[in-house]
Amino acid sequence: MSVIKQTITDAEYEIMCVLWNSDELLTVADIIKKLDNNDWSASTVATFMARLLKKEVISCERKGKVNYYYPVLKQSEYAIDETENLLAKMFKGSIKNLVATLYENKKPSKEEVADLKKMFELE
Repeated sequence: MSVIKQTITDAEYEIMCVLWNSDELLTVADIIKKLDNNDWSASTVATFMARLLKKEVISCERKGKVNYYYPVLKQSEYAIDETENLLAKMFKGSIKNLVATLYENKKPSKEEVADLKKMFELE
């Protein structure tokens, strides 16, 4: 079920988003530049990178004295894993319970209902 061995914190997720959205390997300095509205120091980001390396969701290549980081975990795999964890934890594994909870808070439009029906049609 779970691809991720350990959870990714909100701060680590911010860094993962930067890595997922890059077509290049990134240094700590590159990551700091790409983080929105954040004033983390290089040592703080380096600490997060060490944690993500330990969790085996990123990897790095060393060129000279500089580490270049890239994601190992795909964003789609993370989304699936987090969704499965939420479904199991909050809704006892029931998609029906999830949809019922969402429906209580926001009534879907006719178009959304039609789209959902199409998604759930079995061949």
